[in-house]
Amino acid sequence: MLLNLKKLILSSILIFTIYTGNLYAQSSQDFKLNKNVDIFFSALRELRSVYVDSLNIDDLFHSSIEGMISKLDPYTTFVPEEEAGEFDFMTTGRYGGIGALIQKDSNYVRIAEPYKGFPAQQAGLVAGDRLIQIDGQDLKDADINSVSNMLKGNPGTTVELKAVKLRGSDTVSLKLKRQRIHVSGIVYAGIIDDGIGYIRLTSFTEDCSRDFRDALTNLRKTGDLKSLIIDLRSNGGGLFEESIKIVNFFVPKGTEVVSARGREKSFEATYLTKDQSIDTQIPIAVLVNSATASSSEVVSGAIQDLDRGIIVGTRTFGKGYIQAIRPTGYNTKMKITSAKYYIPSGRCIQAHNFSQLNSDGSVAFIPDSLKKEFKTKTGRKVFDGGGIDPDIKVESEEYSRIAVSLVSRNLIFEYSLKYYKEHLAIVEPKDFKITNEDYADFVNFLFDKTYDYQTTSERIFKQLTEAVKNEKYDSETKIEMDALSEKLKHDKLKDLQIFKPEISQLLEAEIVNRYYYQEGRVCSMLRNDIQLDSAVKVLKNPVEYNNILSKQ
Repeated sequence: MLLNLKKLILSSILIFTIYTGNLYAQSSQDFKLNKNVDIFFSALRELRSVYVDSLNIDDLFHSSIEGMISKLDPYTTFVPEEEAGEFDFMTTGRYGGIGALIQKDSNYVRIAEPYKGFPAQQAGLVAGDRLIQIDGQDLKDADINSVSNMLKGNPGTTVELKAVKLRGSDTVSLKLKRQRIHVSGIVYAGIIDDGIGYIRLTSFTEDCSRDFRDALTNLRKTGDLKSLIIDLRSNGGGLFEESIKIVNFFVPKGTEVVSARGREKSFEATYLTKDQSIDTQIPIAVLVNSATASSSEVVSGAIQDLDRGIIVGTRTFGKGYIQAIRPTGYNTKMKITSAKYYIPSGRCIQAHNFSQLNSDGSVAFIPDSLKKEFKTKTGRKVFDGGGIDPDIKVESEEYSRIAVSLVSRNLIFEYSLKYYKEHLAIVEPKDFKITNEDYADFVNFLFDKTYDYQTTSERIFKQLTEAVKNEKYDSETKIEMDALSEKLKHDKLKDLQIFKPEISQLLEAEIVNRYYYQEGRVCSMLRNDIQLDSAVKVLKNPVEYNNILSKQ
């Protein structure tokens, strides 16, 4: 009896010690938080009182918050009040306005691209039309953000525009009724080759799963659909819930798609498909690249782990963090990383290694020491470490330096406006080709335009020159180096002919966009797509397709 009493007392002391220890740890953390908040506000008060120049308090606060979260991962961000509308559009794809992209053009702002089926396009506005007034206010030298805000507004309200038309240069007055703009993540869907369906999904915006379902249903109604390509290349993600719904179309109800694990238990969950599938048998190929991220990796990773289809392309970005949107008052928000994704095999999408990055921010190299093996539903080996490795690796073709320069300098776009101005109509996107005469006209168009670039050979030669100079060989090799430099110097006219095929493809896609919008652009680009061709080839070969999925 006495022994039991001692045990009870010791247990009580232990529990009390743990409890008080936890309380102390918590109170210690609370004390540190309160202490540092007091110090911060004291420092701010002193700056405001004593600093030699006047201060912008909003800027100081925002900079302080951004400095604080810069010590964390790159996906935890602060959204100030003035960016709240743009943030909502990026996450939902919805806003109230006329439905058009705009860009600066000399002293004014012009339409860069109207969205098909929305007020701007329905009113006859086209790319290149210059906006000179909004609701009677002159727009000369107006800031593009100010113009954007003037065009946006509550759905149902009207906005009066005065514009100078690209074709004819007439000045027209237009009254447009703003509407709720929903930019669908589905930019193109169709049968592309012998019963092979294709759906291009560019972002996981609100209700994109509904748009995807409609596109899939329409493809099935043709009666020709035998297999499906889902294109998630350069899809940076978006709304997490939409990715689960899309996987649900192809796997049975109750299938685990992804789980979330975080420090706070409230953010942990396992996500199962909730509805009956549409088609659990159709062969699927998912196209991915290094810019396929987040929700796109949930879809491609789940398809791979469940052996529901094959993945074609290059390794994906490796973003397996989940962000929670938390209000911080006065219409500001914080997007805070709260958990990590784990797909059905148990592997995490998030990249472990950030020492070597590609230009797009994705991890360039993952050492074997950071990889861990997992198994798909049928026992195929897959690995974590960052992103989704494709079942069939196909590198995309890189554009030449001159082509990149022409795009970045907006010269491909500018020529498309010239072409659109001079040609009332063109043939269907899949059939449109520019002629040799058109290309010669483009070369003439570039005659007085400013653009430059550095070839790979020139870049490497520059590094060699610096190395030769550092090692004191420059005086001995000057004649040879000067001669080599002259030989490597790029010739724009020569490069325009060498790289004519790829520049022509870019021109065709941009010109088609003027007449057939984004849908036409995608259709045009698909004609010269080696990753797509590889997916088509496998889907046409059921034996090879099944061998990939059954490979142990």
